Amino acid sequence: MERWKGHVTRHPVCGAVELTLAWHVVLLLFAKVLLPPLAPAWFPGLGATVINVICLAGVWCVLWRWGWLRVSGTTTFGRRRRWWLALPMLLIAGSYALAGLDGRTTVVVSSLVSLLWVGIDEEVYSRGLVQQTLTPLGPLRAATGVAVLFGLGHLQNHLFFGAAWDDTLWQMLSAALFGFTCAGLRFAIGSVWPMVVVHALDDFFQIRSPGSAPDWWQVSVYVFQAAYGWWLLRRYADRDRLPPRNAAGDDDPRPEAAGALD
Repeated sequence: MERWKGHVTRHPVCGAVELTLAWHVVLLLFAKVLLPPLAPAWFPGLGATVINVICLAGVWCVLWRWGWLRVSGTTTFGRRRRWWLALPMLLIAGSYALAGLDGRTTVVVSSLVSLLWVGIDEEVYSRGLVQQTLTPLGPLRAATGVAVLFGLGHLQNHLFFGAAWDDTLWQMLSAALFGFTCAGLRFAIGSVWPMVVVHALDDFFQIRSPGSAPDWWQVSVYVFQAAYGWWLLRRYADRDRLPPRNAAGDDDPRPEAAGALD
């Protein structure tokens, strides 16, 4: 693990690509090969939950072994006075609930639980591990790299899960812009946890909505996410002094270390 960490530190772009591919390989391995279909009537989202918990455990172990749990924003609540910066993204997520929720109670609750784990897993791996790997490139390049890799990762929905090609392309664009904004939020706040809430609710309300949002609204969201992510990086990431790559001790007075969970 230390040799891999050294390689990732010296070659952040290659390292970020390798870590992204490794995460997707593990996800696909368990989803398509190792685990049987897990969708009991009492918890239809059990399979997705188990797979994301497994992937999260792997990412957590890498962050722990490399000493990046805190500095990646995974075991800290960061600058809590800046959590309000995630509010616009939370409002966008809530807008998809205006049409109501589709499905019986069991399905809705199951979706909420499973998508919460999806949000935790994807934020820790993307805005946590991958973004920390790319941080030496500077905030804008790191956020752009996170966006590109997160967007491209959704290509698996077409290749392995039968999603239509046109739907997949839109999802890749949506994921990339969402990832760019979340990367800006992580730099500004110093924690992945506000984005976990946003991510989980955004997925939940969109998936459980009885219909798709109007095209004009989606385009407006894309434009806002690009502009807001850019503003966050210019306003906060460039101004703030980024923490060092090695995690600080428990007595670290910096705001990034405040409210640690570990």
